[in-house]
Amino acid sequence: MTVDTAPKPIDAIVTAVSGYDPQHMAVWFNSLKATSFNGRIFVIAYDVSQQLVDYMESEGATVFTFQHNAKKKRYSYSQLIEETKDHTDEGKLRVDSRWTWTRRILRFKDKVHDRRFFHASQLLKEHCEKTGECFRFLAFSDARDVAFQSNPFDWLEKNLPENQDLIVSVEGITHRDPWNSRMMIKVFGKHALKRVQDAPVICCGYFAGRFDAMLDFMLANYYFDQSKRIGDQVAMNQLLSFKAWRQLTTVTDWSTPWTLHACTLMEPSKSPGNFADPATLPVFENGEVRTRSGELFAIVHHYDRHQGLQSHLNKQYGTLK
Repeated sequence: MTVDTAPKPIDAIVTAVSGYDPQHMAVWFNSLKATSFNGRIFVIAYDVSQQLVDYMESEGATVFTFQHNAKKKRYSYSQLIEETKDHTDEGKLRVDSRWTWTRRILRFKDKVHDRRFFHASQLLKEHCEKTGECFRFLAFSDARDVAFQSNPFDWLEKNLPENQDLIVSVEGITHRDPWNSRMMIKVFGKHALKRVQDAPVICCGYFAGRFDAMLDFMLANYYFDQSKRIGDQVAMNQLLSFKAWRQLTTVTDWSTPWTLHACTLMEPSKSPGNFADPATLPVFENGEVRTRSGELFAIVHHYDRHQGLQSHLNKQYGTLK
């Protein structure tokens, strides 16, 4: 009998942080360590302390940083500096004159919630080219409000169809939800809202897929929203309304024990866009969040929106070690 001794393919998770302290990341790291996950962790760090970077590196993460002020023991990031350099060619700044950051620099603000997708794609690609590392699956995760209950790639390994590359999960509301409809109009307009108005909201706080496809998807999401720079989630929903992307993507909901977006699903939502049957909502019992059929969610996003769950996770995983 031949024994397969080939190493298991390596998976990776990337997240982004700005303005956080180590205690804000304790639940994320400690809950992940409590699972069987043994892949790589990458963090994009924007405006953070040296203390946070040291903590994350001590937890085994590879941390991408920008400008370092040794005296203040802080790292910082300037989108204006990076974009100006990126658009300077032969000594000339080559941008559309309508871009507000070239005309009203004093009002320019970094959009790291959107820029994180650009950096997650570009910096990981550069890392792989430099080190020769290869990965099977990649997940993008929010940081402060995500907790892990099991290995986030086990379900993915068994259930992602061979002909699909990406997996996302929905909230229990459609784009008739006031915040989501306002943002869609603000970023793209009413014609775009009409495309997705009755479709469930896909949350960008945690999604995953095959490594190379994820790099492309995150970069496409960023470029799709490039002229607006305000709509990471609405850009993703609009991008996935196109068949070319949607046919490559598995879409899950709260009946699937993969990712739960708890903000609209731990209890009945009062949003006009709510469509989740209360009888199907997840159950929080004995410190665990499960589907109504009793299966354990691998990932719980927005755990801080549920007081009981947040208290439990802070008690179990919130201590710095």
